[in-house]
Amino acid sequence: MPIRQRSTRPGGRRLIVVEPFLEWHEQAACGDEPSELFYGPERESQHERLVREGRAVAICDRCPVRTPCQKHALKRPEPYGVWGGTTESSRSAARRSSAEVPSRRRLAAVDQSS
Repeated sequence: MPIRQRSTRPGGRRLIVVEPFLEWHEQAACGDEPSELFYGPERESQHERLVREGRAVAICDRCPVRTPCQKHALKRPEPYGVWGGTTESSRSAARRSSAEVPSRRRLAAVDQSS
Protein backbone atom coordinates (compact mmCIF):
# COMPACT_ATOMS: atom_id res chain seq x y z
CA MET A 1 0.00 0.00 0.00
CA PRO A 2 1.59 3.32 -1.02
CA ILE A 3 2.24 6.04 1.54
CA ARG A 4 0.43 9.34 1.09
CA GLN A 5 1.13 12.67 2.73
CA ARG A 6 -1.82 14.80 3.63
CA SER A 7 -1.94 18.21 5.20
CA THR A 8 -4.18 18.92 8.13
CA ARG A 9 -4.70 22.05 10.12
CA PRO A 10 -5.64 20.99 13.65
CA GLY A 11 -6.29 24.03 15.74
CA GLY A 12 -5.10 26.27 12.92
CA ARG A 13 -1.55 24.83 12.95
CA ARG A 14 -0.03 23.15 9.91
CA LEU A 15 0.91 19.51 10.44
CA ILE A 16 1.99 16.92 7.91
CA VAL A 17 0.68 13.43 8.60
CA VAL A 18 2.13 10.45 6.76
CA GLU A 19 -0.18 7.46 6.66
CA PRO A 20 -1.03 4.57 4.38
CA PHE A 21 -3.15 5.71 1.47
CA LEU A 22 -6.84 5.12 2.06
CA GLU A 23 -8.96 4.83 -1.07
CA TRP A 24 -11.96 6.53 0.45
CA HIS A 25 -9.98 9.80 0.81
CA GLU A 26 -10.08 10.20 -2.97
CA GLN A 27 -13.90 9.88 -3.02
CA ALA A 28 -14.63 12.27 -0.15
CA ALA A 29 -17.02 15.17 -0.78
CA CYS A 30 -14.73 17.46 1.23
CA GLY A 31 -11.78 17.01 -1.13
CA ASP A 32 -12.31 20.33 -2.90
CA GLU A 33 -13.45 22.25 0.18
CA PRO A 34 -11.15 24.56 2.19
CA SER A 35 -9.65 22.84 5.23
CA GLU A 36 -10.62 25.86 7.37
CA LEU A 37 -14.22 24.66 7.10
CA PHE A 38 -13.33 21.39 8.85
CA TYR A 39 -10.60 22.71 11.19
CA GLY A 40 -11.40 25.92 13.04
CA PRO A 41 -8.99 28.60 14.23
CA GLU A 42 -7.75 28.44 17.82
CA ARG A 43 -9.70 31.44 19.13
CA GLU A 44 -12.97 30.71 17.34
CA SER A 45 -16.09 31.76 19.26
CA GLN A 46 -18.66 29.12 20.15
CA HIS A 47 -21.17 30.63 17.72
CA GLU A 48 -18.62 30.69 14.88
CA ARG A 49 -17.66 27.09 15.64
CA LEU A 50 -21.26 25.88 15.60
CA VAL A 51 -21.96 27.62 12.29
CA ARG A 52 -18.74 26.30 10.71
CA GLU A 53 -19.31 22.76 12.00
CA GLY A 54 -22.89 22.85 10.72
CA ARG A 55 -21.66 23.72 7.24
CA ALA A 56 -19.00 20.99 7.39
CA VAL A 57 -21.47 18.35 8.62
CA ALA A 58 -23.84 19.30 5.77
CA ILE A 59 -21.06 18.39 3.33
CA CYS A 60 -20.49 15.12 5.22
CA ASP A 61 -24.22 14.35 4.98
CA ARG A 62 -23.96 14.09 1.19
CA CYS A 63 -20.58 12.32 1.19
CA PRO A 64 -20.41 8.80 -0.32
CA VAL A 65 -17.65 7.76 2.11
CA ARG A 66 -19.06 9.19 5.32
CA THR A 67 -19.14 5.85 7.15
CA PRO A 68 -15.49 4.83 6.58
CA CYS A 69 -14.39 8.39 7.37
CA GLN A 70 -16.34 8.34 10.63
CA LYS A 71 -14.93 4.92 11.57
CA HIS A 72 -11.41 6.18 10.83
CA ALA A 73 -11.92 9.23 13.05
CA LEU A 74 -13.17 7.15 15.97
CA LYS A 75 -10.57 4.41 15.60
CA ARG A 76 -7.51 6.61 15.09
CA PRO A 77 -8.73 8.73 17.15
CA GLU A 78 -8.77 12.06 15.34
CA PRO A 79 -8.78 14.76 18.04
CA TYR A 80 -9.37 17.73 15.71
CA GLY A 81 -11.82 18.73 13.01
CA VAL A 82 -15.01 17.39 11.48
CA TRP A 83 -14.72 13.81 10.19
CA GLY A 84 -17.54 11.71 8.76
CA GLY A 85 -20.15 14.08 10.11
CA THR A 86 -18.73 13.96 13.63
CA THR A 87 -17.29 16.93 15.49
CA GLU A 88 -14.44 17.01 17.99
CA SER A 89 -16.92 17.14 20.87
CA SER A 90 -19.18 14.38 19.54
CA ARG A 91 -16.21 12.02 19.07
CA SER A 92 -14.91 12.86 22.51
CA ALA A 93 -18.34 12.11 24.02
CA ALA A 94 -18.51 8.82 22.07
CA ARG A 95 -15.07 7.79 23.38
CA ARG A 96 -16.06 8.66 26.95
CA SER A 97 -19.31 6.75 26.57
CA SER A 98 -17.62 3.63 25.20
CA ALA A 99 -14.93 3.86 27.89
CA GLU A 100 -17.65 3.79 30.54
CA VAL A 101 -19.38 0.71 29.14
CA PRO A 102 -16.73 -1.86 30.21
CA SER A 103 -16.69 -0.56 33.76
CA ARG A 104 -20.48 -0.92 33.98
CA ARG A 105 -20.23 -4.48 32.67
CA ARG A 106 -17.56 -5.32 35.23
CA LEU A 107 -19.77 -3.95 37.99
CA ALA A 108 -22.70 -6.04 36.77
CA ALA A 109 -20.50 -9.16 36.70
CA VAL A 110 -19.30 -8.48 40.26
CA ASP A 111 -22.89 -7.98 41.47
CA GLN A 112 -23.99 -11.28 39.93
CA SER A 113 -21.15 -13.25 41.49
CA SER A 114 -21.87 -11.95 44.98
